Amino acid sequence: MTQKWLVPIDGSEVALKSVAWITEHLADWRDAPQIKLINVQPLLPNDIGRFINADTIREFHLEAGMKALGAARDSLVASGVTPELHVMVGDAASTITDFADTHDCSQIVLGTHGHSGLTGTLLGSVAMKVVHLSKAPVLLVR
Repeated sequence: MTQKWLVPIDGSEVALKSVAWITEHLADWRDAPQIKLINVQPLLPNDIGRFINADTIREFHLEAGMKALGAARDSLVASGVTPELHVMVGDAASTITDFADTHDCSQIVLGTHGHSGLTGTLLGSVAMKVVHLSKAPVLLVR
């Protein structure tokens, strides 16, 4: 059975650590996992809908999300893995964990800055929230 791994990507170098880890370890698995890349766009203020129509807002989110996923997608494709690309809108941590639940993801692989202790708690990072909310195992890559 092929595993489904969810890899959240925000377009940062830190997020690409998870993709680098996956490509470095591809030879370690008999069957490469199915990779689902996800970018979560933040909600825009409610009153923006008074000035911009819903289709334009959807296009904006999709374009920004696909741009953020580009480097991760290219790196995986160069390694022989064709990922599924997903752009969602909402709170990052809850959207990621909800997506993992509804798409039967066996693991979430997440790049992190590596802050711990008081610094990590004060920052309230998305990674920390995903760890707390997720029903699936979460692999943090530093």
